Amino acid sequence: MAEPTLSRAPLRMRAALIALFAIGVFLAARLFWWQIVEMDKMANLRKGQGDFYEMVFARRGDIVTADATLLATDVFLYTITATPKDITNPERAAKELAPILGQQPDAILAKLKSNETNVVLARNAPQSIGGPAQDLKNRLGLGGLNVEGAPKRVYPANAFAEHVVGYVNLMRESAYGVERQFDVDLRGVDGSISGSSNAYRDIIPFEVPTSKAAVDGAKITLTLHSGIQRIAETELRTAIRDTRAAGGTVMVMDVKTGAILGMASYPYADLNAYYDVANKDKYANPAISAQYEPGSVFKVVTVACALDAGTININSTFDDTGSIYIGGREIKNHDNIAPGRVTLTDVLRMSLNVEAAKISVGMGAQRFYDCIRKFGFGAPTRVDLAAEVVGKVKTVGDGEWREVDLATNSFGQGIAVTPLQMLTAISAVANQGKLVRPYVVQEIQPANGNARKTNPVVVRQVIRPETAQTLTKILGDAIVGESTNKANVQGYRIAGKTGTAQIPIAGILDPRWTIASFAGYLPADDPRFAILVKLDKPQTSEWGSQVASPVFASVAKQLVTLVGLPPDSARTASK
Repeated sequence: MAEPTLSRAPLRMRAALIALFAIGVFLAARLFWWQIVEMDKMANLRKGQGDFYEMVFARRGDIVTADATLLATDVFLYTITATPKDITNPERAAKELAPILGQQPDAILAKLKSNETNVVLARNAPQSIGGPAQDLKNRLGLGGLNVEGAPKRVYPANAFAEHVVGYVNLMRESAYGVERQFDVDLRGVDGSISGSSNAYRDIIPFEVPTSKAAVDGAKITLTLHSGIQRIAETELRTAIRDTRAAGGTVMVMDVKTGAILGMASYPYADLNAYYDVANKDKYANPAISAQYEPGSVFKVVTVACALDAGTININSTFDDTGSIYIGGREIKNHDNIAPGRVTLTDVLRMSLNVEAAKISVGMGAQRFYDCIRKFGFGAPTRVDLAAEVVGKVKTVGDGEWREVDLATNSFGQGIAVTPLQMLTAISAVANQGKLVRPYVVQEIQPANGNARKTNPVVVRQVIRPETAQTLTKILGDAIVGESTNKANVQGYRIAGKTGTAQIPIAGILDPRWTIASFAGYLPADDPRFAILVKLDKPQTSEWGSQVASPVFASVAKQLVTLVGLPPDSARTASK
């Protein structure tokens, strides 16, 4: 019997052969499409397969005040994008995404059906959106949905304490303040996740990925007290407004430890708006990075040095004729006053330039400059903040110093200091002659490890304790006897000195503008707090006694109330 030919084969066999032939043609066409037409795309997808690596960002440490007010923290923000051609069911994806993103489904669907390579569905989305979006991607297997999170530094208190805190930009680069100074401690160590992935960069589920855990940055607690900082900032802003000054600084320091309890300067800016070009010059801290001529506040240092050297004493008297020539230059008192016979208390009460010059000349250049350098001028205080400058103290024989400088330096002209240097020196007098290192960081608490606390550091004994006590009495008497001074705080004896300094410009002193200041401490019999007020170019009055002293008094009154410091009478009665 003859075998059947193909034409005689059963119908089902012919159908099967045709189907096999069609499949072969289809596969050949797909291979041609993938390997020839889509060759570049397939090559890119092939590159995407294999190793997967993703960074796990460390959380930058928080910065808080001593009383736990949050000043700087990290939040994770998410960017959610989609590749439309890889979304197989855009209608369902849009419907599911709408309540998560808080958008209309039609708006999302329009993006998912667009011809764009990538579309942005949300930017800077918080964890409450980014987390559910990632869960949806995993649940529906949406390879075309991308959820990328990254930390962003935010400042909940905005401009509060901004000169102390500093900032971190979007590139995670630190600038100014504690952010810069303690960047290594704050930033932590990033981790990673790695493994095998598919073409959509998703980890292949049957493989166990390897990971390196991120180590979060350390938490930093400052010495600043939010209440004291708020007093300093509020009073400074009020003074700037009332005097129409161009700028200024108010600081409060614990005289025994050097802890800075408040540090405010103007102009200031919101730390969250560092990218605004209008703010670019407002983040450097004038308290440590802007030097100035302190004026008559510096007479405290001059008298301290002379008392300690024994060239004058509390009973010294002087004959003031109103002017004196030193180094070929005439030195005069303010308003050309010539009071005649005066005491040492009168010298400070009346702020006599002529007698301050006599005192420094009487010491001699060597002893005078050795002493003011012991007080810390011309050198960094080593405060734990970025960008501190050292000021400028001329030295005999350095090519700049002239004989007249010995006179003018005695009353704070021709010498450059920072506000923090001046406050630290005043605090040394208040602290029985001991110079302490100022600091703003109270504690560093690593994520893994023991806390590191800052211990007060006595740099050196600048003057003898008895000298400091004598000078405190003189300063207190001078304040009481100065009728124009507005620094008095009812119930508390204070010690301090005003300053009114002309501003040097192009080799001469500006005839119009001054820097008005007051530096002092209280209570005088057992000093706890030193306060410095500095106002740049006040317009209502040029005198420190009129514009800076009232700010000192206002800060001091609120300070003693806040900390519960009893008045002098109550404290002495309890002893």
